[in-house]
Amino acid sequence: MIGAILRRAKRARLASRPFPAAWLPVVARRLRFAAAFDEAATARFREHLQVFAWEKRFEGARGLEVTEDMRVVVAGCAARLSMNLRLDVFDELGSVVLVKGDLQHAAADTDTRVLGLAHRYGTVVLSWDAVERGLARAHDGHDVALHEIAHILDLKDGGFDGTPPIETVAEVRAFAHAFSRAFLKMRTAPAAQVLRAYAATNEAEFFAVATEVFFEQPARLKQRLPEVYGALVKVYRVDPAGP
Repeated sequence: MIGAILRRAKRARLASRPFPAAWLPVVARRLRFAAAFDEAATARFREHLQVFAWEKRFEGARGLEVTEDMRVVVAGCAARLSMNLRLDVFDELGSVVLVKGDLQHAAADTDTRVLGLAHRYGTVVLSWDAVERGLARAHDGHDVALHEIAHILDLKDGGFDGTPPIETVAEVRAFAHAFSRAFLKMRTAPAAQVLRAYAATNEAEFFAVATEVFFEQPARLKQRLPEVYGALVKVYRVDPAGP
């Protein structure tokens, strides 16, 4: 209890600091989606970005040195998901590890590339190359940072089960109905769906992949899977496709 109170107090201090001027060109150059935000949304985005950047521990691996720009970029990806939510949604995350290249091949006999991992014990590992590609190809529905950080939101209720934090019972029921129906269809005919086939792996991957498409191809998701889109509007409290 005392720990939670102290964490909230520290977070409030971080959120109240002025946004660093040196970060503004990084946001403008690397996080181009933020240019569409109005004044109020920009303020929320910057608050969440700076809290994440200052609160989480960042580490480099395979000889990669984490720069301030890298920290801002990853924190901005996290803030894109959390900016309309509470500042404590990433309490389960303690550290971010950035690596050069792919993390590994999933199996020796496949060409599947592993670009990120979210661990139950509070660490996200990301290929920095993949993070950069995800931002450069802003509308292809693939973004490893969004994907892995969505897993951390999923973890908020204690497990990777494909259910992020949802406030009301009615919204939980609507979310479960929309996602279970779409997931079952995905399992029977993955190639025919708007989401890439990896979403059929399990409910957690379905939620993470759907999150990528929700932010990068919102109009397409809204047209093809309107119930899933509507459920994610309630989760993230934003409607990227508009009315």
